[in-house]
Amino acid sequence: MKVFVRVLSVSFVVALIAGCASDVAYVPTVPPRAQAKLLDYNKQPENKVFVIAVDPCGDFSFGYDYGKPTIKEASKIALEKCDAGREALGVNAASYIYAINDKVVYEEQIQKASQSKGNAAGNVQEDVARQVATAEADQPSG
Repeated sequence: MKVFVRVLSVSFVVALIAGCASDVAYVPTVPPRAQAKLLDYNKQPENKVFVIAVDPCGDFSFGYDYGKPTIKEASKIALEKCDAGREALGVNAASYIYAINDKVVYEEQIQKASQSKGNAAGNVQEDVARQVATAEADQPSG
């Protein structure tokens, strides 16, 4: 009987730990002040990208650009703007693409980045370039 109780207890603890493990990454909420900037972004012409970094304290930085010949060019400038803000404001968070054109890809990009974090944190520009390549592949051609 003692063996049965011990096996049952160990099984319960293992199941509890396994149930708590999660492959879902934390997706920070976009602060209201940043949401106001999204209203302006939404009015801009195509080939636009909005990049944001939100740290656990709620501090954030963003950058966006639009009207460039390619999404890649717009993303480069948006990232530079976001990085400048991160540095100036002391935002300690990675940058993620929030939207490409009118498609919000924020949560999807964070999840993909979390899954590929098997390697070290890496270069923010490389991460955003990967996000753009992934998102561009998902964009309808036309």
